[in-house]
Amino acid sequence: MVLEDYHTHNQMCHHAVGSIEDYIKKAIDKKLDLIGISDHFPYEYLKSSSILIEEVPYQEYAMSLNEVDLYLSSIQRLRDIYKNKIQLRVAFEVDYFKSQESFLNLQIKNRLNNLDYILGSVHILHGKSKLFAVDDRRFLSMYKEYDSIDNIYLEYYHKLQDMITSEEFDFDVVSHFDLPKKYKKRAIDKELVMNEVIKTLECVKRRDLTVEINTGGLRKEIKEQYPSFEIIEKMYELDIPILLGSDAHHPNELGYKFNKMIKLVSKIGYTKLAHFYKRKRTFIEIP
Repeated sequence: MVLEDYHTHNQMCHHAVGSIEDYIKKAIDKKLDLIGISDHFPYEYLKSSSILIEEVPYQEYAMSLNEVDLYLSSIQRLRDIYKNKIQLRVAFEVDYFKSQESFLNLQIKNRLNNLDYILGSVHILHGKSKLFAVDDRRFLSMYKEYDSIDNIYLEYYHKLQDMITSEEFDFDVVSHFDLPKKYKKRAIDKELVMNEVIKTLECVKRRDLTVEINTGGLRKEIKEQYPSFEIIEKMYELDIPILLGSDAHHPNELGYKFNKMIKLVSKIGYTKLAHFYKRKRTFIEIP
């Protein structure tokens, strides 16, 4: 069985363990066929924008702008070293902020030719009083500012919709599609939230994007992959392509529960997984 992990982090993001080479070596040990190095693109570019990024500890979430070229050159060097042992892909996970695409593109446009794919993500919401990271435990108190957890989900999906429909935000894969559930915070009005999920998936379909099946959620309090079985079923109905990502923050987490996910998506009906190289999507068969 061909196993490819498209969502991994390393110590350059300041909240993961292990060097890039540590992940590559572990991926080879685990007999993965491909590893995508997809660390967080700096939030630092937002300091020139109207976003008060200082309201979150952004330095702990991503590399700095002066580390980006080292990141890219390190991956290229390692790609050459390990080319006969594993396929290596170069990527960024980029957070979306509405109307700030021009600031982002000033920093990333000259690096796009180095990339095999881009993960588009939403981690940070505007909140009622200040920005907060929906996946950072230190901000759980911010949930009390909302009348209902459902409103956090709605804000999250509205931001995903803005990301997906933005003509200036260039990316290939939607990451951790239902991230607000991380701390076992499930929607209360499931129909209300699912309606917004479907609207978001319809945006994904129109733009012909890929959605990752992220096994990181299985390691969190929710004990469930992102997205849920029900959402993956809707994705299959809309013929939305998928790929696998472990969201590894330690080399041991690479390929986490991938065999379980292969069984799950196969049960739903999927027979292929997306495969990226130089921003071009092809497909591999699920045996």
